[in-house]
Amino acid sequence: LRGLQRSLAEAAAELELQRGEVTARQEKEQGLAAELRRLQLQLDQGAAAHEREAKTLREQAKAAAKQRDSALREVEDARVQLQLVTEARAAGQRELLEAQREARESKEAEELQRRQ
Repeated sequence: LRGLQRSLAEAAAELELQRGEVTARQEKEQGLAAELRRLQLQLDQGAAAHEREAKTLREQAKAAAKQRDSALREVEDARVQLQLVTEARAAGQRELLEAQREARESKEAEELQRRQ
């Protein structure tokens, strides 16, 4: 009987020990689950922040591309204007040289006529 009581006491002690281990394991699992939920929330928040930042950067890139395109059009317009001004200046210089030549020839003709 004593052997049976001792076995029963050992079994009860073993059962309590296992209950304690199960409780500790459950508490650890609950802690890990809570940590996992916290990390998932942090990941979700980080992903949302990243998406907002990416959207902002895409919008900024689009605006910069529009500014670049506008600046390139302005540069091309200025290049065309410069070409027109350069051509007009060259034409003006040719006309001036022609007028100077005609004036010189006219003066020379007058000189020649006066001498005769």
